Amino acid sequence: MNRRLAIALFWAAATAASGADPHELWERAVKAKGGRERLRGVHALAVYLKPANVVMAGPLQSCLFVFPDRYFEWRGRGSQAATASLIVDAGANRVSRDANGRPRTTRPFTQTDRDQLSLYRLVYLLETAGAQPEPLAVDHNSLMVQLGGRVFRLFLNKSNLPARVYLPSEPGLKDGPINDYRMERYHDFQGISLPARVTSMVGPVTQWTWDVDYEIDPTYNPKLFARQANLDDGPEPWRLR
Repeated sequence: MNRRLAIALFWAAATAASGADPHELWERAVKAKGGRERLRGVHALAVYLKPANVVMAGPLQSCLFVFPDRYFEWRGRGSQAATASLIVDAGANRVSRDANGRPRTTRPFTQTDRDQLSLYRLVYLLETAGAQPEPLAVDHNSLMVQLGGRVFRLFLNKSNLPARVYLPSEPGLKDGPINDYRMERYHDFQGISLPARVTSMVGPVTQWTWDVDYEIDPTYNPKLFARQANLDDGPEPWRLR
């Protein structure tokens, strides 16, 4: 039995036991976010993360997601993080990174990179162009969905919006450095409900919290994704000058 079939059979059994319909819950969440047509119509999303006024604030950070499979990420120095710049092009099997104290490197796109991209999709938009998660089951108070070959847990609030997205460890494997996001303070951004407060769990005890703003379908320079990541380019090298 292949792994995908085994996962499907396991969660089908869980759904039968719970009596809940995962597809119905997923459709409620998609509708609450803004609807499938609006979500899949987003071609690019800029995300600006500002350290929240809390004890465990996250470092200044900015991201550009170009769907279906490219993104840029810049992170300023924080209490537990070095300044870093990352350019990912999954279609070209290329990840470029520049970080303090390390040489600039380019390497192939990995499953860990795919997991991170899947997390971002679920945290911000649920569904995007070229990526439709598959609802599997309702397990207690969480909705299980499959995306990019992994199973994620989603916890929905009373408005059917995601309050938490979590990637459990696979048997025998350790979690990645960031795999658990909490979202709150939803606001409407051009017809899409997006969280204005995001918290990311980093390891077993540390967390980072940001206040978040967005720019939907910003104009960007597509040549960015063919370049080497370079911290000297600053936090928004994707903007057309």
